[in-house]
Amino acid sequence: MGPRQDPPPLPDLEPNLLSDGQTEIWTALRECNWVQAMEGDIDTAHLGLLHLGGVSPDDVRPGTFDYYTVKDRAPMYKVVDTEWGTMYGAYRPAAEETHYWRVAQFLFPFYTLIPTGVLGVQALVRAWVPLDDHHTMFWSLSAPSTRLQAGIRRSSTNGQPFAGTTGRPQFLPNTTDWLGRWRLAANASNDYLIDREGQRTQSYTGIDGIHLQDQAITESMGATVDRTQEHLGTSDAMIIRTRRRLMKAAIDLRQGIIPPTVDHPELYRQRSGGVILPRSADWVEATEELRTAFERRPEPVPLG
Repeated sequence: MGPRQDPPPLPDLEPNLLSDGQTEIWTALRECNWVQAMEGDIDTAHLGLLHLGGVSPDDVRPGTFDYYTVKDRAPMYKVVDTEWGTMYGAYRPAAEETHYWRVAQFLFPFYTLIPTGVLGVQALVRAWVPLDDHHTMFWSLSAPSTRLQAGIRRSSTNGQPFAGTTGRPQFLPNTTDWLGRWRLAANASNDYLIDREGQRTQSYTGIDGIHLQDQAITESMGATVDRTQEHLGTSDAMIIRTRRRLMKAAIDLRQGIIPPTVDHPELYRQRSGGVILPRSADWVEATEELRTAFERRPEPVPLG
């Protein structure tokens, strides 16, 4: 597509280029605008509300990432522009004189790297590919071995997973129509199989599964939410910055200015995750090495 004779190179997405051949890929149709769906990935504050809203700090092992998340559900934000898109650092108080940071990326045109696990370990990329104005195909590409090393395991003080976080997506049979592939069995027509008794007694949403909870929220806003009625706050800093970057990129492209990511696949060599830093640290400088993909690092101690 476009006027150039030779297509640009594929981006250096880490799970695509790992040599062990163990990349895990799955996809799901989401019935809303792609930006609306993607913005859930760059809103770190919703983790402590939507997914862990029914969890008390007393239910979590002290000193873990999840403990700091539910102890303070309103993180502070730092957001910066990058060559590849945007990046945020969301921080909360941790142990004495330290902060727990969740560092995550948006990469042009529609990729996100969510901050699960320990920064510098997990190879994970998510793509939000528009099918039309009101439908998006979600893609998840990850290396399972790095997910385990990163300590991505949500559990309470008794070692059991948090209620509502264990569900796996279940799919309807594929059909041959344009929107007939990878549709979730739990969807708007059946209220996402919400369990009202479980919502009263166990989980905040009554919907089982992190992905399905996200799907229910972004789709229930409508196919394209009326953004003229929004009242954005400080926790929307990453969303605001990313929207501005997307609009600027569209204007630039109309004027013939090509985003740098098109011909520089190495810009996609990024990672996201959580880290504990001294409160006096510069978060961008302190995480630069850990954010670099394709690096082998000592296996960290899992932190929730």
